[in-house]
Amino acid sequence: MDRFAFLRLAPRTAAVRLRQACGGVLQLRTSHERHRFQDASVRIATCAADGDRCRGMSAKKTPAGILVRRIAFSYPDDLEAHWHPSKPEWSQMVNGASLLMPYLEPYLIEAIRDALPRITDEKLAAEARGYMGQEAHHYKQHRRFNELLLAPARGYQSLREYEKLLEEDYAQLRRERSLDFHLAYAAGFETMALAIGHMLIRGREYFFRDADPAVSSLVLWHFVEELEHKHAAFDVYQHVVGSYWTRIHGLVYAMHHTLSRTRQAYVMLLKKDGLWGSWRTRWKLKLVLAKVFADTMPWILESLLPWHQPSRFADP
Repeated sequence: MDRFAFLRLAPRTAAVRLRQACGGVLQLRTSHERHRFQDASVRIATCAADGDRCRGMSAKKTPAGILVRRIAFSYPDDLEAHWHPSKPEWSQMVNGASLLMPYLEPYLIEAIRDALPRITDEKLAAEARGYMGQEAHHYKQHRRFNELLLAPARGYQSLREYEKLLEEDYAQLRRERSLDFHLAYAAGFETMALAIGHMLIRGREYFFRDADPAVSSLVLWHFVEELEHKHAAFDVYQHVVGSYWTRIHGLVYAMHHTLSRTRQAYVMLLKKDGLWGSWRTRWKLKLVLAKVFADTMPWILESLLPWHQPSRFADP
């Protein structure tokens, strides 16, 4: 089923369906929050329903259904770092992952772009371009969110050094690794993204009930689109490289690299909050991580099979 089929409806009707699909569980506590979320969902629905008139948006889908939706999310100036008040640990885990996106996703885009001359299938080349378009908009929206998160008044300025570390990580990979490795890393990361996308959408009540609707919308929109291009990077890898063992190496490396850097970031954030030393924080983190790993590991284990094919998985 097309995840965005409801967006072919009239914009305001589509906006209601969008809130049901991605945000229906959000408890909007004030009229200001309700207005912000309604306005965002109407803009998303309007753009997706009429790509020809939405400035800067791709006018049609690729053969496999990838559509580049250039949506601008807005956040209040007083956005809380703990955008999920009852789950500050989860908030900082997501914030830590968001800090990674402006460095990770350009690297993925560059890998796919460099592979384009080696792609002989026009449909696959279209998928690759659609994938790059979606990922480019993802990291731009995360960068806007990250700039608010790291504003001087919040006290997280020390994470600017962490950002420099991320920049050097990917610069080193570009210098020292081959295109085959870059494509394997991209396919491996997208394997994780597919698993996380299913987890977040199926478990959206657990992860996002009572959370700030602006941040919840950003995360859910991002991962709905991850499901939309779920096999693009994999298909490019298989077409250009095809080696099973190189793919597994890329998967393991991407998992270790992104998860360890994300943990480093959320530990720094929680230390700045004064929460890291609390046994309650550690216990709540363990509970969230246990759920994350229980929900995602079956997908990761399946991806180790030589006949793994992400396109065969039904959407949530």
